Amino acid sequence: MKYVVSQWGTGLSVGMIGRPEEVEQDKNLAHNIFGARSYDDVFNGRINFSSIFYFYKFLLYKHALPYMFQHGGSLRSAIKATKHKVKEYTIIKDNFMFQISRLPVAYNVGLYNDGDFGYEYED
Repeated sequence: MKYVVSQWGTGLSVGMIGRPEEVEQDKNLAHNIFGARSYDDVFNGRINFSSIFYFYKFLLYKHALPYMFQHGGSLRSAIKATKHKVKEYTIIKDNFMFQISRLPVAYNVGLYNDGDFGYEYED
């Protein structure tokens, strides 16, 4: 699994490159632990974190929680035992969100309909 990290506003946007099953698991874990929002618009998926601290905490929890449940230890001991796995990830720092926002293509952010929605108005 590869992660592409981009500063976006006051937070961090992390693009994920990997198998669809891994991406879906990462989205669910980030949402369940931190309430992070995820999107499918860039790469194989994208998660918004409030800071780099929460992204690294997410990576630690990704391995520590299964280890903790398998071995019946505390979270602290599980993090110590699995923190070497976090260093194995490829983390690329690229400001992709700034590049996307500078594209000349206009994106529709919301829905807008100029019709009368079936109501009869008197002019």
